[in-house]
Amino acid sequence: MASMSAAERALYFFCRPLVRCFYRVTALGLENLPSGGFLLLPNHISWVDAIVLQLACPRPIRYVIDEEYYHKPILHSLLRVLGCIPINTHHSHPAVRLATEKIADGEIVCVFPEGRLERTGVLLRLQRGYELIARHANAEVVPVWLDQLWGSIFSFQGGKFFRKLPKRVRYPVTIAFGKPLKADDANVATVREELLKLGEFCFSRRPSLHRHLAEECVRGLKRRPFATAVIDGLDHSTLSRSKLLGAAAALSRFLRRQFADERIAIVLPANKGSMMANLAVTLAGKVPVDLNFTIGRAANESCCGRANLRVAISATQFMERIKDFPWPERVLKLDELMPRMKRQIIFWWLISILLPARLLLQLLQIPKEGGHTEAVLLFTSGTTGEPKGVVVSHRNVVGNVSQFRQLLDAKKNDAILASLPFFHTFGSTVTLWYPLIEGVRIVTYPNPLEAARCAALIWQNSLRRIRTHRDGAGSQR
Repeated sequence: MASMSAAERALYFFCRPLVRCFYRVTALGLENLPSGGFLLLPNHISWVDAIVLQLACPRPIRYVIDEEYYHKPILHSLLRVLGCIPINTHHSHPAVRLATEKIADGEIVCVFPEGRLERTGVLLRLQRGYELIARHANAEVVPVWLDQLWGSIFSFQGGKFFRKLPKRVRYPVTIAFGKPLKADDANVATVREELLKLGEFCFSRRPSLHRHLAEECVRGLKRRPFATAVIDGLDHSTLSRSKLLGAAAALSRFLRRQFADERIAIVLPANKGSMMANLAVTLAGKVPVDLNFTIGRAANESCCGRANLRVAISATQFMERIKDFPWPERVLKLDELMPRMKRQIIFWWLISILLPARLLLQLLQIPKEGGHTEAVLLFTSGTTGEPKGVVVSHRNVVGNVSQFRQLLDAKKNDAILASLPFFHTFGSTVTLWYPLIEGVRIVTYPNPLEAARCAALIWQNSLRRIRTHRDGAGSQR
């Protein structure tokens, strides 16, 4: 195993503590690293991947780097001291030969197999160049996954590098080293599969997945409290994030005092009232059950019986439209109840603005963890028999929202047209909980089949983010 030069040792001695001031790196799977030389294959998310990867690895890493960057005057001396290997993509044989020699000397050589930075936080197509090094050196190949770097100022999150403020100091990063693969087995398909497995492993360990759904919503709505949370597509009325949180908090206290039921039905189309009701039920520590009011009386009777629903939230005008609905014992009409709670709403609105999130969560008695406990109950439409209940845990919802956040990468002023009802799995995740947690503005409209009206709302509200869904055998997990 080759030793480090004095200059390299000095560089590591001074730079490691400095980098640790900004990144908190957790390394997993270090026992998988071979004792001799091998080829390291990480995903490529940000401009600092090489730095944080070196923090996690106990031995120096020799990176294969594009010749253009290697010879830049500002970087050349540093990269040469670190033993980086320049490569010309049109004439790679010298780089392959040098990498092979370093592996034979017992060193770690790293190649980013995607060949470029990810622009969406999603693993790109792998290039086959690393296979040349692996075969020539007959070296073991170790896949490694860098998690949570998407969102740092050095990633392309938000559509730009560098020109954004860091979300936190000592940014948490998890790095997982996979089990070594033989050179002959390390084809593109196998390496990609192993990287995705490591990505799932890292994702499942994220602390945020243990949080209660209500906590995530409160923290999301506390960001930019005076910004618009929802625009009603019928009457064009708006509701700010703080007012939505204040109204939901007031209603949640009422629900907590008056009802011991674990689940509460919500029978409303997609609008600000339905959004507030779902949030209030969750803040009350109960499970919202958005019922599909289009599937008929018998099917909804089955749903109410299976879920033991005795309390429902609706509105007078909407109840008149679905007179054949099998209403449970107690129905709370928002248009009658909320005006009587005006003082409480104002109180909680002010509290939600003035108090920090941590104290507000304590005041609302929000549990610290949700995990695998039930957060939402959805029902199938019953096309193959009686509707079946689908229990969605806090971890499910928070995880799905986190994944969708990375996929959509919404900007500050983006908005979503929410026309799917919240009893729909896509409507529940993407147009209800995602906007509440991430603070994305939504425009609601109760009927997705009215294409002309939906198109008019898109035009009137300058919507640039339009989420569509193809009905089929989709599932929420």
